[in-house]
Amino acid sequence: MVSPTDHFEFEFFKKFSSHDVFPIAEEWQARLKVIPGILAVEISGELRRGKYSLDHIDLVLATENTSTARGLVLDALYPLYIQDDRADHICVLLPSGVRMVIWLTQPEHFMLKLLLTTGSENHLAQLANRASSQGLLITSSNLQKNGQALQFQTEEQIYATLNLPWIPPELRESGSEVEKAHALELDQLVQPRDLLCDLHMHSTWSDGKDCIEDMAAAAMRRGFTHMAICDHSPYLLKKYTDASYLAEQALEIERIQKGIKNGFKILKGVEVDILPDGSLDLPDETLKKMDIVVASMHVALDQPAGQATERLIRAVENPHVHIIGHPGGRIYPMVDVMDLDWERVYRAAAFNQVALEINSHKSHPIFDEHKARAAAALGALIALNSDAHHTAMLSNARFGLAIARRAELTRDQVINTWSLSHLKLWLRHKRELISKGR
Repeated sequence: MVSPTDHFEFEFFKKFSSHDVFPIAEEWQARLKVIPGILAVEISGELRRGKYSLDHIDLVLATENTSTARGLVLDALYPLYIQDDRADHICVLLPSGVRMVIWLTQPEHFMLKLLLTTGSENHLAQLANRASSQGLLITSSNLQKNGQALQFQTEEQIYATLNLPWIPPELRESGSEVEKAHALELDQLVQPRDLLCDLHMHSTWSDGKDCIEDMAAAAMRRGFTHMAICDHSPYLLKKYTDASYLAEQALEIERIQKGIKNGFKILKGVEVDILPDGSLDLPDETLKKMDIVVASMHVALDQPAGQATERLIRAVENPHVHIIGHPGGRIYPMVDVMDLDWERVYRAAAFNQVALEINSHKSHPIFDEHKARAAAALGALIALNSDAHHTAMLSNARFGLAIARRAELTRDQVINTWSLSHLKLWLRHKRELISKGR
């Protein structure tokens, strides 16, 4: 059995979540871009690789005059505490407590510096070995051939020089991706434009901050073609004494739907609690009225592994369940990591055609790239949802997307990339299996 913390990316000595750090990095990227003489600024390092937890920010600046630009950057950073100040980089401690390393390089070396600061060390070591085997040399500032520094306009050109396809930053981790690069389905790797829907979001009907109409408008602004409102069932919510509110909510969704003229579809869903014994908080008669059902565990996350696994699999085997929400527990605001026999969960999900969710909420990175990759390898489908509780949280999908890309998931393995008609066929097929008594 796999321990819940095996390969788990959240290393506790690292203090910062990408959810917290990414906006800070983007803010400084925007500030530094407007400094005279700065030609380009890119986010690099672990953040560019899509890691969930990290201990610092890397930014790479291109400038014709690194000495002049360095002085202007220091002025922009004043009065922050400068931990290290060298010719090629500045390390500053930000008020949030996170360190930021600003790398300065000339335009002709910008792409290689971006690659080198992106890492990982394993990836760079394999690139260096490959370069050496071809008579090339990668240094801290350039890629040399016969002692002459080569210049590149794009990262793709660097990889092509090494006879490799461009390897997305999220895959540059173990080093093994270099050797198998030609075998990877890099052109099929899921990307932002592939996502057509969000199938797990909340509204003011439960603990959300925005109404369904506003959530739908935000989803349409993101270019989605459909979405699902999956407010909580009564057990966790404590807001209602029974499930009658779901029927009232359905009427509201129908009213809103009539006002939408562009074909966008709001699916009626629910996030139903998986109770400690594995039963669901709502009866089948209620669940079968839903377009889509997300089943999640929020309580009794400290059960022994065998009991917790049986509990989750019982929910997977419920014929009305389509998605298991944030499997594995949470790390914020408390650490509740479930001990599960993950392989059994993956196999049960694949057999019952239930998708396992990569949840983009800050609290739920436990179903990480290692687990998502293993689940997909055994045939399980993956859902990639924001778990948004207000409109701004829909953008959190980028963090779930990073996990999916680090897991090497292709677009077909992620149900959020399916068209509405494809999704409906899958949901209908589940219904047919129910009727046939599988």
